[in-house]
Amino acid sequence: MYPPIKPFNSFFLKTDDKLHSIYVEECGNKNGIPIIYLHGGPGGSIDSKNRRYFNPKKYRIILFDQRGSGKSKPKGSLKKNTTNDLIDDMEKIRNILQIKKWIIFGGSWGSTLALIYAIRNNSKVLAMILRGVFLGNKEEAYWAFHYSSKYFYPEIIDAIENKLKEKNKKIFLKLGKMLESKKKNIKTISSIIWENYERTLSVLNPGKINLNKIKKIKKKKLPNSPFLEWHYTKNNFFLKKNEIISNIKIIKNIPTIIIQGRYDLICPPKSAFLLKKNMSNCELKIIENSGHSASETNIKINILKAIDKISYKIKKKSN
Repeated sequence: MYPPIKPFNSFFLKTDDKLHSIYVEECGNKNGIPIIYLHGGPGGSIDSKNRRYFNPKKYRIILFDQRGSGKSKPKGSLKKNTTNDLIDDMEKIRNILQIKKWIIFGGSWGSTLALIYAIRNNSKVLAMILRGVFLGNKEEAYWAFHYSSKYFYPEIIDAIENKLKEKNKKIFLKLGKMLESKKKNIKTISSIIWENYERTLSVLNPGKINLNKIKKIKKKKLPNSPFLEWHYTKNNFFLKKNEIISNIKIIKNIPTIIIQGRYDLICPPKSAFLLKKNMSNCELKIIENSGHSASETNIKINILKAIDKISYKIKKKSN
């Protein structure tokens, strides 16, 4: 990765409804190729390491925390927090920064947001880099939060079922309902189990599975992402059925590179392959011996290669 850098510009963008203040930062070369980083979740956040994927001499790097996430305020807010709202925020950022076109980088949920943004604003997109493709449909959500662990980590499902005293049900649906509880102890239990459960599934080799850690509830600040993930999941990510694939022709010529872990249990290669088959200027790199997380060495190496390569794809297309 590139050396640590600090933003040359940062600000809070007030949304039209005055409900949210979106944290935005710019790094790298003010006159470089604009590229925007979309974090995962929903409910994840940006951090200083994300800046280091990009060559600071080559790129004008834009990062922001999505509604309810990271430094954006109010943290955890579900009000006016939909996919359309996030796309509106991206357009506001682009206009404020006076950017005509930009490259979009998105991983996991960030890939969903990247694709929907591109479909609705295809003339504003130079290229895309996607990691761990998620097409935003219910089948993928059920796989990520239920079936993958049922087949590959049955001991985890069993441990959670015993903790919640539930059997033969989709555990994430139960956890989701618990996240909506007005009782703090129930919200605490469900959110911490959700977070530990998801983290275990996100890497190829989580090491020795500590079932007690997954079940153990500590007195600490509630994690943010489970609440936003459940909010988006139960609302079908605020998308129409198969919205991305149904509209893929709109973006099929946009230069795209996909980085996909072979053994990704959150966003399996099936979705990335389907996207590749329906796009004419798309390169799919399936990374062997890798799972979902961008922190895995082979995924990280190939993200860096893709970001370096995408500028040449843009030049090739424009010639």
